[in-house]
Amino acid sequence: MKKHILSLTLGSLLVSTLSAEDDGFYMSAGYQIGEAAQMVKNTKGIQDLSDRYESLNNLLTRYSTLNTLIKLSADPSAINGVRNDLGASAKNLIGDKANSPAYQAVLLAINAAVGFWNVVGYVTQCGGNANGTKSTSSTTIFNNEPGYRSTSITCSLNGYTPGYYGPMSIENFKKLNEAYQILQTALKNGLPALNNSNGKVNVTYTYTCSGEKNNNCSKQVTGVNEQNGGTKTETQNIDGKSVTTTISSKVVDASASGNTQGVSYTEITNQLSGVPDSAQALLAQASTLINTINSACPYFHANNSSEANAPKFSTTTGKICGAFSEEISTIQKMITDAQELVNQTSVINSNEQSAQVGGNNGKPFNPFTDASFAQGMLANAQAQAKMLNLAEQVGQAINPDRLSETFKKFVTGFLATCNNPSTSGAHTTQGSAPGTVTTQTFASGCAYVGQTLTNLNNDIAHFGTRAQQIQQAADIADTLVNFKSRYNELGNTYNSITTALSSIPNAQSLQNAVSKKNNPYSPQGIETNYYLNQNTYNQIQTINQELGRNPFRKIGIVSSQTNNGAMNGIGIQVGYKQFFGQKRRWGARYYGFFDYNHAFIKSSFFNSASDVWTYGFGADALYNFINDKATNFLGKNNKLSVGLFGGIALAGTSWLNSEYVNLATVNNVYNAKLNVANFQFLFNMGVRMNLARSKKKGSDHVAQHGIELGLKIPTINTNYYSFMGAELKYRRLYSVYLNYVFAY
Repeated sequence: MKKHILSLTLGSLLVSTLSAEDDGFYMSAGYQIGEAAQMVKNTKGIQDLSDRYESLNNLLTRYSTLNTLIKLSADPSAINGVRNDLGASAKNLIGDKANSPAYQAVLLAINAAVGFWNVVGYVTQCGGNANGTKSTSSTTIFNNEPGYRSTSITCSLNGYTPGYYGPMSIENFKKLNEAYQILQTALKNGLPALNNSNGKVNVTYTYTCSGEKNNNCSKQVTGVNEQNGGTKTETQNIDGKSVTTTISSKVVDASASGNTQGVSYTEITNQLSGVPDSAQALLAQASTLINTINSACPYFHANNSSEANAPKFSTTTGKICGAFSEEISTIQKMITDAQELVNQTSVINSNEQSAQVGGNNGKPFNPFTDASFAQGMLANAQAQAKMLNLAEQVGQAINPDRLSETFKKFVTGFLATCNNPSTSGAHTTQGSAPGTVTTQTFASGCAYVGQTLTNLNNDIAHFGTRAQQIQQAADIADTLVNFKSRYNELGNTYNSITTALSSIPNAQSLQNAVSKKNNPYSPQGIETNYYLNQNTYNQIQTINQELGRNPFRKIGIVSSQTNNGAMNGIGIQVGYKQFFGQKRRWGARYYGFFDYNHAFIKSSFFNSASDVWTYGFGADALYNFINDKATNFLGKNNKLSVGLFGGIALAGTSWLNSEYVNLATVNNVYNAKLNVANFQFLFNMGVRMNLARSKKKGSDHVAQHGIELGLKIPTINTNYYSFMGAELKYRRLYSVYLNYVFAY
């Protein structure tokens, strides 16, 4: 009984001596939210300096280019080198097939025109009688054409007047057909190299006429002397070449062997002898083909059948020149560019670069007097450069990667492909190789866009260094043609540079960027030699780049502007606290702290994001206005204190700003003052609550849990940046924080 009473007495004593807070170490951590400020001034000093360096850099770039070209233009070995390069590149461009981007571009343009007709030929409506008159029962069949599952196209739309948005007239179809047959024959034989303008092919094609009052094969139309067995020979001019055409006519009876039409018909055979197959001549035929389709603009009707593999047109009826206007205009432009490309061949041939320059009986080469060849050299180089540029344009015109929507679908689904599954149900593919017409030719262009583009890109890549050599040859030739003015321009540019350098502040170390001296051994007229200090030039380029990306360059004059932005982050404290007096209401704590915040500040001239670190030591006075109040919150026999705190902190602040890379200077001529860290003085205040739980057996301390709602107020700006009258300052204005506190 005595032991039990003693135990109760000791327990009551322990509870009565429990305090809400003990002296000792503590740690706290929590979330912070606050505001930061960005303060800006600008006098346009940076913009003015940047403009000066941009102008100076442009002058130096021009000076460097001119000086290099002047030296090369006065050097016979350099001139002979680029002339040899021109000769080699010309040989590849116009004399080669395998590695010539120009050849591939011409081939692509021709294939595109032929392929377009292969796609739309079978849906094009045609018919009528001679001279574009309406027919009643005429059937005119053109052989070796891409018909629906056939090698012929039948023109039999009767009862309509041929013309725009109607059936294509037989006259237009004959014109289109002849161009198509010439192109197919040439494609089958293989296009000659671009410098081969003397090649010829023989072309034969047939068409038949049947039906009452069909006069499309009549003697009056064809000019033959007899409808059955008659012939006529005429001469026509194709691309400046005389071509002999023999027209034969025969009548095939309905019961004749081999007649698959089941009716009597007249067959016309055209034999063209000596048709030129040069690139320019074939491009003219391609132009005739596509232009006839466009100008005739016939009605078309596509039956988007539901059967397997049947072609599906985006537009099934209408006029061809409307539904396919983008495709037609693109192919026309490809042909025009290819024709202009081929035109450069004659320029290159007439300005061949083979003879060596220099060696004038031991006299030094003088670009003033010995450069009569330069005009031809310039024309040759410019023609080759233009040829490469046009080849690139032709290649990219129907590159699916650069197309969109309906046009892209037409190219990938029809014009470019030769691998669509056959509509016949057989395990074959739709389309036929260029130069051939089969029952599967229709609806598939087989223009080999992908293959030709690959070849073209490979050839352009193969020509990569060649293109640079061609451009250098053009630059040297242009300098030689205009040598006097270029040399004078070099001297004037030198004077402009020295004037510009003298007006730039703090640029004493850059004054040696350019120099000149007389050389009595130089050819007459160019005794003054000019020099460029490459190291100084590089340094000026660096300064120009740094100033160019400086955000203050474009913001104009700002007398003073402040912008605020939200910031949030976390904070940690570790320290020691102690209380004084019998009632222990007053106390103090001493601590080290670390805060991290992220801020984003928007302004009219630039937006910036910052990571802000604040770190240091502080001391707070503590006062509990509720002290050691007994509570059963979170357990029995606990003690609660609630109070205030306030104090100061000495710290450092570091800013990592997103504009740092644009503000920093490393050129050793101008050094901006850039301070990312500085001393900081803060006020700290708030309210706190602390809960002490009963001591564990054998422990001298109680577990203490608390929360604090506080306010930190930094007082010192970070002078982040200062240069040429521009100032940028930052300050963490305040942070409200909520911390969890643990002490033991």
